[in-house]
Amino acid sequence: MRTARRSPGATAWRPSGTSCASRSRGRGFGPHPPIAPNAGNRPMIIILGAGLAGLSTAYHLRRAGCRAVTLHEREERPGGLCRSEARDGFTFDHTGHFLHLRTPEMTRLAGRLLGGELATVVRSSWVWSQGVFTRYPFQTNTYGLPIETVKEVLLGYIEARYGKAPMPRAACRAPRSFERWVYETFGAGIAKHFMIPYNEKLWGMHPRFLTTEWMGRYVPPAPIEKVIEGALADKAAGEGYNATFRYPRAGGIETLVRALAARAGPIRVGSEAVAIDPQRRRVEFADGSSSDYAALVSTLPLPELVARLKGAPDPVRNAAARLRWASLFSLNLGLCHDATDGRQWVYVPERRFPFYRVGCFSNAAASMAPSGGAAVWSEVSYAPARPLDRSRVRRQILDGLREMGWLHRRRSVAVEWQLDIPFAYVIYDAHRRRATETILHYLAKHEICSIGRYGRWEYSSMEDALLQGRETAHRLLERHET
Repeated sequence: MRTARRSPGATAWRPSGTSCASRSRGRGFGPHPPIAPNAGNRPMIIILGAGLAGLSTAYHLRRAGCRAVTLHEREERPGGLCRSEARDGFTFDHTGHFLHLRTPEMTRLAGRLLGGELATVVRSSWVWSQGVFTRYPFQTNTYGLPIETVKEVLLGYIEARYGKAPMPRAACRAPRSFERWVYETFGAGIAKHFMIPYNEKLWGMHPRFLTTEWMGRYVPPAPIEKVIEGALADKAAGEGYNATFRYPRAGGIETLVRALAARAGPIRVGSEAVAIDPQRRRVEFADGSSSDYAALVSTLPLPELVARLKGAPDPVRNAAARLRWASLFSLNLGLCHDATDGRQWVYVPERRFPFYRVGCFSNAAASMAPSGGAAVWSEVSYAPARPLDRSRVRRQILDGLREMGWLHRRRSVAVEWQLDIPFAYVIYDAHRRRATETILHYLAKHEICSIGRYGRWEYSSMEDALLQGRETAHRLLERHET
């Protein structure tokens, strides 16, 4: 059996404050001893990707005593999309990453990792439309909008509730579409003024081409009494799955990542997998090294994982070719003057604005910006079929923020940082379910566990990534003596 070779181009990542000795070849950091790859000439568990799912897998394996595991990350530090960037006193996450914890297990894990550094924050989320800020969710908070809009919302909701909801002819021809579900559940008014335009901006395609499989807890219900009450008065009570959230008091979401990484064992950063041989159970890396595995955990986006598979059958490659996704452009601004009025994020359904959402990190943690300033981000969806003119979009974002009242003059911008996220949102179209089942079934037969938001090819949260890592570790421990 071939023995794994250390990647000469990769280095062991360490958190700040650890000794330089921990960076020597083959060594890690924290309380765990260095890995002895293929100890006893046995294949190891290899994890590709040190985002939350990969880190959680490694953490739970090591916590259970497993040492025959290596964690590879192609970037120069762990975290995936859960990273934070410091710029001249401002800190920006890679778009909004707030912890919405539902399970006792992950709540305890977050507490172990950060303790008192993890704050509980009351959500302040809003909708900006027709020149007015209204509370989120839109469907139960239309107070303050023009009276004609409120009337459309109420009449449309009542019509839908009693089975008389008018809807576009195209929606009638797509019985399982998200568009039809919106009209049948909320009515024509809510569909017109929020649900259809907002989701078209977010996903980059009309909701009639989306299924309802992604929704789960992410679309708050709208009981008739709440719809009527929210049209008659401003309600301060939070609704939805994320009425409160957890967030580090300082350092952004990467503070959580660094705490988890310090306990997940050595991480080989700058180590990119370029080919995977499922038959020989071998991973090849960009520097020419390779490692055999007993089990492989991948958090790579499914299209990228399949592209690396040697000898994958045509049905698997064809399935990967059917997967669709939306990419994301984010303009981050450090503003000298805070005019955000405490709002943490705002949904923007109107098509005349390029962004579907904007937010302010420093309203979740004041340390994210200097006193009196604001760390603001915006999100614009795009795809290869819908390329962006970034210069034009940048101007439109600034104009939109001025109209919202968040940006008063150009020289208020102290810091600007642009971010591209190639894989942002998985598209739940008619092909997704069958395509992912085909791919994941093939991977499972070859001891490849594909996990995480993009590994499972799903719409899920940070907590879901942590849970999947824990569940994957437990399954591996049951199946492999390490």
